[in-house]
Amino acid sequence: MKTPRFCIILLSFILFISHFSVSAEDDYTDSIKTFLHDNFDHKNVGMVIGIVDERGNRFFSAGSMDNGTDQEPNGETVFEIGSVSKTFTTLLLQDMVERKDMALDDPVSKYLPETVKMPAYNGKEITLLDLATHTSGLPFNPDNLSHGDNLFADYTAGKMYDYLSGYALNHDPGIKFEYSNTGMGLLGHVISLKAGKDYETLVVERICRPLDMQSTCITLTPELKARLATGHDKTGNPVTNWDFQVMAGAGAIRSTANDLLKYVSANLGLTKSNLTPLMQKNHVIRHRDSPKPGDPDLGNTAMPWFDNGVYNPPGMELLGHAGGTGGYSAFIGFDKQNRRGVVVLANQQGRFSSGSIGWRILQLAQLSGKDIATMMPVRWHVGIGTGLEIDEKTHTLQITKILPNSPAAQAGLSTGLIVQKIDEVPTAGKSLAECTGMLRGTADTKVRLELVDSERKHTSKVELTRQRFLIDE
Repeated sequence: MKTPRFCIILLSFILFISHFSVSAEDDYTDSIKTFLHDNFDHKNVGMVIGIVDERGNRFFSAGSMDNGTDQEPNGETVFEIGSVSKTFTTLLLQDMVERKDMALDDPVSKYLPETVKMPAYNGKEITLLDLATHTSGLPFNPDNLSHGDNLFADYTAGKMYDYLSGYALNHDPGIKFEYSNTGMGLLGHVISLKAGKDYETLVVERICRPLDMQSTCITLTPELKARLATGHDKTGNPVTNWDFQVMAGAGAIRSTANDLLKYVSANLGLTKSNLTPLMQKNHVIRHRDSPKPGDPDLGNTAMPWFDNGVYNPPGMELLGHAGGTGGYSAFIGFDKQNRRGVVVLANQQGRFSSGSIGWRILQLAQLSGKDIATMMPVRWHVGIGTGLEIDEKTHTLQITKILPNSPAAQAGLSTGLIVQKIDEVPTAGKSLAECTGMLRGTADTKVRLELVDSERKHTSKVELTRQRFLIDE
């Protein structure tokens, strides 16, 4: 029996990982350098990539800090790290539990003023664990935020209390993953109230000082400000730095690649730290196939680490966390089995995904030859392998992409074809989400398409079998 081409590619990828050697890693780091220079040379934005393993640290960078100097970013350049801060917040929680100041199953209301009415459902209260695992039922962001560029700057404890007191849950807390800045900001706040110290002080005293992370904080000294890369939006325009009050635990920290590699090293046990056992408690997977607004899913989620649903090559166990603010994007992640970690920091948000780049580096997948704006981690996918869009002029559902080695490619389908029906259901008048939903299904199930060519002269019908295959984009 003839072996399908996508199986051959998968086997080649597995063999590449299995035989990965020191010399091969040297070749791979050369490809990182090429990727950075191809995408950031002569730009007003830049990126720093740091890698750590048992051999030590390596840093790669290109582009510009755009801070009034002609400096290229490096391991000591300061960036906003956004939601990567959430991993610090949950680590503080584990520290509070270790000190017996808090317990994971404590209700959040225990640590708030009596005047605050915490939402509950059928008498079930939100716990600290619910906040740490994104299962509180609280929304992505509170709806009484400002609508300016600096979203969280004037969001006070009073505003949070007003919001919580008026919010109604629609299901039991603790059962459903729903990514929530609101919940993580609240968690940082109640930890601070219980400890009697502000969030930044706790991060610095309990995490940064023990790990010798001297450039990680929220409030920058003049020396750190001089090392801060200017943030940019997706078009390359400079933007305002984000400020936080009560929501600090959701995304306020600023750091460097050098410091974050120390943090990753402690998570992996590469450096000796009393924090490592607490960190590893936060690696335990608690939910699977977890959704996130704007993303297909976060895959398997821990507290609050996740695997983003990416392909884990044989012998690897990947976890990470991405972050972003108005002008910065960040990612830190690691392979628990091989004790290898990566940090990706950039002073631009929206043009590319630092997370996609970081996951690909952990997967040892190629960066060169990929479009930085659209590249994705290597993933398993179940489907027929088509990209679809609804044409703005004709309002028809059209095939815009055929993935190599997919059922659609094997059937000889091409871009430009109009999908008139899916399983005999007309696509006219349906949204793109509705149409893609009809195409979804489990592996080895069939789907029937009625197709019309772009000139509407020929109609054909095809039956495809959904398959599970790797996508490397």
